[in-house]
Amino acid sequence: MVELAVLDNFLAALALGALIGLEREYARYKSRGHDYAGIRTFPLISLFGALAAYLGQTISPWILLISIFLMGGLIVMAYFATSEHTRKHTGVTSEVAGFLAFFIGMLCFYGEITLAVILTIIITVILYSRSLLHHFAEKIKKQEMADTLKFGVIAFVILPLLPNQGYGPYEIFNPYIIWLMVVFISGIGFVGYVAMKWFGEKGVVLAGVLGGLISSTAVTSSFAARSKKEVKLFRILALGVVLANGIMLIRILVVVFAINRELWVKLLLPVIILILLVAGFGYILWRKTKDVKGKVELTSPFTLGPALKFGAFFAVILALVKLADVYLSSNGVYIVSLISGFADVDAITLSLSQLSKTTLGLDTAVNGILIAALTNISVKGGIAYFFGGRDFGRIVAAFYAVLIVIGVGLILVL
Repeated sequence: MVELAVLDNFLAALALGALIGLEREYARYKSRGHDYAGIRTFPLISLFGALAAYLGQTISPWILLISIFLMGGLIVMAYFATSEHTRKHTGVTSEVAGFLAFFIGMLCFYGEITLAVILTIIITVILYSRSLLHHFAEKIKKQEMADTLKFGVIAFVILPLLPNQGYGPYEIFNPYIIWLMVVFISGIGFVGYVAMKWFGEKGVVLAGVLGGLISSTAVTSSFAARSKKEVKLFRILALGVVLANGIMLIRILVVVFAINRELWVKLLLPVIILILLVAGFGYILWRKTKDVKGKVELTSPFTLGPALKFGAFFAVILALVKLADVYLSSNGVYIVSLISGFADVDAITLSLSQLSKTTLGLDTAVNGILIAALTNISVKGGIAYFFGGRDFGRIVAAFYAVLIVIGVGLILVL
């Protein structure tokens, strides 16, 4: 007698196949086209997969093997029949989805329901996102594609080959850790860039938020230049810059959380306070603005030259912080944080997060990160004031001055 759990697995196969079939039926209805499978066929395919797995286990493995080849043959025949009916060669998306549905049914029989559900949702999302994916691919430039491949090389080819051990005095040079940070920061920028390309230019606010994932300094420079040409948009441009800076603060928390959870707990309160100030001021600006289209000129998601420069910069900062902690105590760390904040926040954040796991005190690391962040904010305030329009510069510089004063107070009090 068939057990109840087996019946549940068969029902799960039917349900998951129906989900894929529903999407295919919807796509066929919207395009008014001809397709080989829909809301009825896909559940049957996944049920076929589950039944083949069941018979293969209870009777003979050959039944499962023959069923796989039979399913593949049926899908090939369906493809040619569909092509002949429409008198043109079509894609094989539905055919591949049908073959995957067969294996989804097999997974269900073997009790891998969670994996089957995850894969089914991924398949359905990919099928449903056809127009979005094609639109996204059409917008990719040749250089962007090349840079994406370069990112894949540094993340999945070079990184695993590097030794994960310290070299030099005080073991200040660890090739794996340094390159891992290059990959990590490049990945954050990469995600932000992809989001910008995916959603398009939905306004200055969205441009500021997504641009902040890549470079809040780049957003500030871009909007400052634009504020001189489009004076009437100074408030919405200022809002974009403020939100980009808020994203930078959030990015600091993300970076620290990924490396040192104990440090993240101590850093959370002061950074959250600064983020809430940014959100409050941003809301005030948003109430005074209207929706306008905006564009930020940002570079490709990853280029090898800047990544190598960041790696070198990170290595130098890491060494300086460690040596400063040894010979100058916390004051030396603060000096390095102040200097590095003029150029980049990520490098000093990564360095302090890493070192506070071993030799550096948590309080020193928290203060160092805040000093670097406030220094970087002051630099962007200067860019906005000296290179932007008058009203734009005054708004950004005044708010950043308040933010810096409060930030300094948090360092002294907490």
